[in-house]
Amino acid sequence: MQGRFGTRFSFTRAIAQIGGRFSVIGAGRFAVLVDGNAAVSNLFSRYSEVLLAEAQQIAACNAVHNGVSRLARCLLQSADRIGSDELRMTQETLAEMLGVRRTTVTLLAQALKEKGLIRYSRGHLVITNRKSLESTACECYHAVHHDRLPVTLGIKL
Repeated sequence: MQGRFGTRFSFTRAIAQIGGRFSVIGAGRFAVLVDGNAAVSNLFSRYSEVLLAEAQQIAACNAVHNGVSRLARCLLQSADRIGSDELRMTQETLAEMLGVRRTTVTLLAQALKEKGLIRYSRGHLVITNRKSLESTACECYHAVHHDRLPVTLGIKL
């Protein structure tokens, strides 16, 4: 895609980890939208900065924090993004998100379940005590917030 920053390539792939409704826009149409509207261009520049900061924070988190606090962070971030404390996620998905084995997720989730922070059964997880789960999560949960970005600009795509 050719834009104001030159030709851009995506070296990543996107995976929907939680089901829901999604929108798609073609790269050409997106480029026209971004190049033709300063507010949209600014929004996506800010969003890119937030994603980069979050990736850096999670890389550091994975290097220094224990599994239980990382799982708590991951569950809280996921719940925040979908607007619900009820998550449909398999242990395999959680393992990929945390960079651990599925059997490790079983042990970590069991620890949170025993504390009464979550209910978990066959890909259906419910956060039952958000306040305590936030206390269990490492400080990385609060370090990067997506709520700093406006949800909508009233732009018709």
